[in-house]
Amino acid sequence: MKKFSLLLLIIILANSAFAQNSGSAPKLESKEPSFVGFTGSFIRFGPVSGKERPFVMAVEYKPWFFEVSGTANAGSATSELDDDAIMVVAYYNAKGKTTSGVDYQSGYFDFMIYFDDEPVKISNLKFKLIGQAASASAGSATLAQAQTWNFEKGKVFKMPKYESPIIKAQAGALDKAELERELAVAKKKTADSIAREEKRVKDSIAREMKRAADERQRVADSIAREKQRVADSIAREKKRVADSIVREKQRVADSIAREEKKRQDAIAKEKKRVADSVAAYRQYVKDSLEQERIEAEERRKEEIARKRAEAAAKKKEEEARKKEEEAAEKQRKKDEEAAAKQKKKDDEIAAKQKKKDEEARKKEAEAEAKQRKKDDEIAAKQRKKDEEVEAKQKKKDEEARKKDAEAEAKQNKKKKPAVEEEEPPPPERKKRVRKKKPAVEKEEEEPPPPPKKQSVRKKPVEEEPPPPPPKKKRRPVVEEEEDDWWNN
Repeated sequence: MKKFSLLLLIIILANSAFAQNSGSAPKLESKEPSFVGFTGSFIRFGPVSGKERPFVMAVEYKPWFFEVSGTANAGSATSELDDDAIMVVAYYNAKGKTTSGVDYQSGYFDFMIYFDDEPVKISNLKFKLIGQAASASAGSATLAQAQTWNFEKGKVFKMPKYESPIIKAQAGALDKAELERELAVAKKKTADSIAREEKRVKDSIAREMKRAADERQRVADSIAREKQRVADSIAREKKRVADSIVREKQRVADSIAREEKKRQDAIAKEKKRVADSVAAYRQYVKDSLEQERIEAEERRKEEIARKRAEAAAKKKEEEARKKEEEAAEKQRKKDEEAAAKQKKKDDEIAAKQKKKDEEARKKEAEAEAKQRKKDDEIAAKQRKKDEEVEAKQKKKDEEARKKDAEAEAKQNKKKKPAVEEEEPPPPERKKRVRKKKPAVEKEEEEPPPPPKKQSVRKKPVEEEPPPPPPKKKRRPVVEEEEDDWWNN
């Protein structure tokens, strides 16, 4: 049991010695700067004051253990600063190692924020080591020395010489979420590997202990048999038994020594194999992380190139669309000019047509006036003729009435009737109304004179009345139709 405890203590001490390394102080060896980029997931912006805005960026991922603070001024875009910004840290290569064996960088001297690919003015810039590197006094001294080592604040980001590494740092900016995922994966792999190694070591120690126990049991059994054999033959071979016991003890001691040596050699080999395995695995993890970082940087570069290509394509599309709009505007102006010309032409045609219509109406009015005048002259002549005929007829009627009156007077003198009836007055002649529309008017016949009334007592001899004047056919009034010359 003591040997097992001693062996376990040796393994624990060996692992502790392997895991712990003495800290080493960083040194500024070169004045050539290096650059590393970080995404906006590491920075926090404070409230806006005018055109300035305070910020703090803290990073705690191996080998970056630092905090940078200051004031950003992006002009009118200060209020828009957010996680889309890219930060670039300039540093001199001054690596150190803490007492716990953690590597850290301490040569930080300048800092720049890029928002929409444009640099932002930085003031009141301060660096300090944090996390596992916060207790490294040598690292803090190196950090203070780096501030005045070679460059003034902001100067290195304006030099064309370092434009390419700055762009590479922006393209390969480290993201907090990706680093945490990679760190978690690496920790899990390391923990699993260490657990497997510890289990294997424990199993190996258990096997060695079992083998030693079996050997001790075998030796005890052998001693017991030998003692029994000596006891049985002590009488016969007392001296030989004593010698045999000495030889057997020596043989057992040698056997135990050999077994112990074998066991010690096996433990040393196992420790060496474990150490080599752990070193190889750590190298493998380191190479894997480096390869993954390179691949991530390549992917980020490809993503930036793709975004730039998309931006260029979008710009070309905007220019093409603008040209199409200009062409459409020119075509619209041409169409409006053509429409204006056509409208002017139509207005001129309409004015000419209106003038022609006015002239035609004027001619039609003149023709109608002439026709009306002609009709009035014809009607006046016809009225004059009718009046003359009517006057002649009236005169003849008067003469006939006179004759009738004279004849009646003569008859009355010859025979006096008992009762005389008054002769009714001659009927009035109806006035003729001349119609303009009908082509031929119907002839109006004069009514015959009424018969004379006789007395009741004695019927006088009736004389035949004079024949009525001959009926004259009146000339039909014909109204000339207007020639529809416009329609024809």
